[in-house]
Amino acid sequence: SCLFFIPGQPDTTCHAFVGETVVLPCTTTSPGELILSNSMLYWQIDSVLVHFFHNGQDSLEFQDKHYSGRTSLFLDQMKHGNFSLKLTNVQLLDTAVYTCIYKQTGDHPNKTQKSKIQLIVSGK
Repeated sequence: SCLFFIPGQPDTTCHAFVGETVVLPCTTTSPGELILSNSMLYWQIDSVLVHFFHNGQDSLEFQDKHYSGRTSLFLDQMKHGNFSLKLTNVQLLDTAVYTCIYKQTGDHPNKTQKSKIQLIVSGK
């Protein structure tokens, strides 16, 4: 479950229990379809790389081992600006502020869009 827009806080706060799957929301406001081959999407916690999407595909060679095999994007919805991250088998250690960073590359780079999502994980 996620709550939006509390002034002075991260854009969104999400709550999950250990073992659950949570979707960390991130959407862009660009009109029209996005060209994914010209898109870079980072999900990170400070300097920890949680998920990276580049040139139209996931690029997970530098993904932090703690998140290996547990993250995915909604690939069919990304061209419409849905960059939300699905995190499975949530752990207590996943409690953090996640940053979603979207950059457009190619001929018409736009400004970088960022949002911050706080995830709070509770034991069962």
